[in-house]
Amino acid sequence: MKIKKLYIILTILFSILISTNQVEAQKKNISSQILLANKFYHEKNYTAAATIFEELISQGETNGYLYYNLGNTYMRLGNKGNAIRNYLRAQLLLPRNENLDANLRYAINQTQDQISPPPGGLITGILFWVDLISLFEHFELLILCNFIFWCICIASLYYRKSLWRSLKKISITILLVIFFSTGIKYHLSKKTLGVITDQKVAVKSDRNTQNITLFELHEGAIISVGQEDGKWVYITVSSDKSGWIPIESISF
Repeated sequence: MKIKKLYIILTILFSILISTNQVEAQKKNISSQILLANKFYHEKNYTAAATIFEELISQGETNGYLYYNLGNTYMRLGNKGNAIRNYLRAQLLLPRNENLDANLRYAINQTQDQISPPPGGLITGILFWVDLISLFEHFELLILCNFIFWCICIASLYYRKSLWRSLKKISITILLVIFFSTGIKYHLSKKTLGVITDQKVAVKSDRNTQNITLFELHEGAIISVGQEDGKWVYITVSSDKSGWIPIESISF
């Protein structure tokens, strides 16, 4: 019986060791791939660099700087649509990166339509930090505020002074505000933005090339993506500009 238990323990430890080694090997491989892509970029072999960055993303890597570097690479290739799309992806993870913001503005200014991302609205104007903090940072802040609140609650059981009661009220107010802003950030993160990747696309009144052309969009135009229907997708530019475009004309 003891031998059996020892065998199980050794098997578990061996499995953990193998898993750890595999993770470390994977991290080293990713790092070497990024170094190689950066080397290609500095050598002006932008196509090779973009290929490596895209492969890493297709493998599940979600890193703001990875999207940022891919956006820079596509700009060098003259592919404004994919450059802007990756800058937008990077912005979700790096909301306070000034270089990223500057590059995105520059890329948008190079497009014919010069459409910027839609504003957050009144609520994000009041809760100004929603746009300045990533969703992951919101969750971290929520956990921290929750921890502080419960610490104050426990302390107030032992120290029944007005100070602790006041701290309890303040902490729960802050916790509720952060909880509300995290919910808003999560909701905004679920909104799908897309970028036109074709040189020019006709926005139709319905899902058919024979339908009326409402207006045209050009490469790099940022739009809100709505309903998908087969090879077509419903997009919105503003409250008075929306319609259907072929799904292959957009990256999202």
